[in-house]
Amino acid sequence: GWQKKVARGEVLDGDMYEASRTLPRNILDQLEDVEGTSVRQVEDRVVRIMDTTGVIMDVLTGAR
Repeated sequence: GWQKKVARGEVLDGDMYEASRTLPRNILDQLEDVEGTSVRQVEDRVVRIMDTTGVIMDVLTGAR
């Protein structure tokens, strides 16, 4: 399923990117700003991707 595709080093394909969404500004403001990347929510996961290639750099998890 999609879960295996949303992993570090994988490429977030066009369909998955279109299905993803940006996070609210108040959440983005709490994350480190890394030039050339964006943070997107894909289903129940939050990922940082390289804008030029779509490669997933990190799958972010929240502290509990």
